[in-house]
Parts: sequence; C-alpha cells; structure tokens
Amino acid sequence: MQAWDRAAAWIESQDPSSWRGVAIGAWRRYRAVDGPLQSALLSLYILVAVLPALLVTEEYLDSHPAALAQQVVRHYDLNGTTATMLHDVLANTRTHELGSALLAIGGALVFGLGFGHVLQLVHSRAWDVALPERVSDQLLYAAVLFVVYLFVLLIEVQVTEVGGSAWVELLFALAWAVVLALFFTWSPWLLLHRQVAARDLLPAGILTAVGLVLLLLVSSLVLSFWVDLYARDYGGFGVVLAIYFWVAFGSFMIVASASLAPALAHRRSLRA
Repeated sequence: MQAWDRAAAWIESQDPSSWRGVAIGAWRRYRAVDGPLQSALLSLYILVAVLPALLVTEEYLDSHPAALAQQVVRHYDLNGTTATMLHDVLANTRTHELGSALLAIGGALVFGLGFGHVLQLVHSRAWDVALPERVSDQLLYAAVLFVVYLFVLLIEVQVTEVGGSAWVELLFALAWAVVLALFFTWSPWLLLHRQVAARDLLPAGILTAVGLVLLLLVSSLVLSFWVDLYARDYGGFGVVLAIYFWVAFGSFMIVASASLAPALAHRRSLRA
C-alpha cells in the first residue's frame, strides 16, 4: 500500500501544464468516459451500420459482383484460402441485392444514429459538459451519420474510379487526413451544442485523423497477416473477427483523442 500511496502522491503532484500532467489528465478523462466500453460501442455501430452501407454502395457503383473483395485481396496481398473466405463474406450480397439494401437501411435507422450518440457521450463526459436530453438531438445524430455515409460513397468512388501510383495514394491519404480532421472537429462541436470552442476541439480532430490515416497505411503492411491468423483458426467467421478488431483500433483512437483534447486545452489555458 505504501508503494501505491507514493505513486498516487506522485500523480497528484504533477503540474497539469506539463506533458506528464497532460498524459495523466487524458488518462483520467479516458477512464471517466469509460473508454473501452465506448470504443466497443463505436466499433459495433460501425460494423452493423456503416460496413453494410459500404457493401450496398459497392453493389450499385460496380457491376462486377466481387469487385470490392478483389480490390481488398489485391491491395492487402491476402493468400488463397483467406482470399476465398473474404470473397464469401463480401461478394455474396449480390444474390440478394434488395434484401441487403433493406438490411442496410434498417441498420442505419436502428443502429446508425447510435454512432453520433456515442460521440456526443464521449465528448460531453471528457469535457464535463452537461447536456439535457433533447429529441432534436436525433437530427444531429442523423447529420453526423449522413456525413459518414458520404465518406463511404467518396471512398467507393475513389477505389472504383481513381487509380494510380503510390504518389497518388499518398496525396489521397493527405487529403483524407484533412477531411477527417475537419469532421472530428465539426461533429463534437455540433453534438455538444457549440458549448466547446472549435479551437479546443481541433487537436482531437487532428489526432484522430492522423491516427486513422496511419492505421490505414499500417494495415497495408500487417493486415494480411492479421486476417490470415484469424482465418486459419476460425474460417470465415475469423475474417469478420479480424475486420471487427481492426475497426476497434480506429474506435480506440477516436475515444482516446477525445479524452486528450480537454487536457491539452487545460494546459494551454494554464500556460497562457
């Protein structure tokens, strides 16, 4: 207990305007927002509401029934067995296009709005902002979800219509970093009813965008091993598990960046 007491005393003695104080403040806020739970919820909503929209959009933008699966296999250099399983997971929606579209719409209505709700909950707890329940917030959740679906459409157009060298991909990565930084600054500003200044939210937006783009770049190096690892043990279900956990990494970055932003704003105010 003495060691724990000394550690607690050391933590309490850290200056909030120092970088160690910022790290401690971010960790406290991450615990306050119940970070692991919120990350899991974000991952679930993306899996059941956003990914089906991606598949349905691909169905109507590309006439080839396995175009998306082939692009993923080629980009991440998946082996034969895993590639076959991925085709089974992603390409079979062609046989029930109307059904898959209706399921995607239902998922958007039932689960999609939860994506914005979780973002609102994470940022309000991190910033300690009191938000009374409002029916009109459903419109804000819908606006955030609409932008997410717009991103899905843009990604599909980029993948199916735009090709090029590594330099072109790098330019698109930079462009997406800017777009995502703006989105993850605008969405909490909107969901918090403008009670937090966009300037204070911008660091979280930038960190989230950089983290997601880096995750995308790293995935081109390690995702094949990651998917193969799960597919060897769990088959087609392993492919779904691998995708879910990769989405969970991105969700963790969103929640962790939201927890860090208030600590950075507090440091800036103290130093000012």
